Amino acid sequence: MLKGQILNRESFISNLSNILGRDMPKEVVHPEFSSKPQLEIYKGYTQAQLAEEFHKNAQVNKAGSGGKIDSVIIEKKDLAKLVAEKLAAQGTGPIIAWNDKRFAEWGLNDVLKDAYVWTDEKGRENIDKALNASYGVCISDLSIAETASYTVIDKLGKGRSSNFLPLNYVCIVPQSTIVPRLTQGMQKLHEMSKKGINPAAVNFICGSSSSSDIELNKVWGVHGPIRLSYIIVSDL
Repeated sequence: MLKGQILNRESFISNLSNILGRDMPKEVVHPEFSSKPQLEIYKGYTQAQLAEEFHKNAQVNKAGSGGKIDSVIIEKKDLAKLVAEKLAAQGTGPIIAWNDKRFAEWGLNDVLKDAYVWTDEKGRENIDKALNASYGVCISDLSIAETASYTVIDKLGKGRSSNFLPLNYVCIVPQSTIVPRLTQGMQKLHEMSKKGINPAAVNFICGSSSSSDIELNKVWGVHGPIRLSYIIVSDL
């Protein structure tokens, strides 16, 4: 959080220090760990190797989802064709997409010509469109190899409802966005924060949505799309 946005911080910490019978701390001293295994997983991997790990772990998630997740690694030249196939895999239906210029840059204009584009000024209409969408399309802002997670960082033109309400979801994962694990993902978010970029929400998503009640009856699509397709693009 940026300085100046924290109200009554000094008086709050001072009160706690008085209760604990010690002086108010002047600075935060981070502990030194004797070992840091969180930095060793996938250490030294190339982006191509991280993409393979992301794909492999997506297959693990697929097994746990009853086949409701699929993943493929392709080149940019094949992207439009594959996105079109994924947007027809469960039959035709309304599509909602982010307001993101990269779709045009990557040759997806024709594929998404009938898609509703999230427009912040339209307010509630966006949510209604997302609620009735058969498909949603997004681009991962940050991707985690260890859990095959894509990350949605809240920005203008990228409303959260477009990620959670469609029945099926297609996520384009640029290979360049893949980091080893959440450790490196949080480091990138920390760097963003130091530059003054503090999004309203950061969502790490590792598969289609499911939940079980107390009797262990599993239900799909409770918190988000029922099916998820990852398209990992090796030259993006």
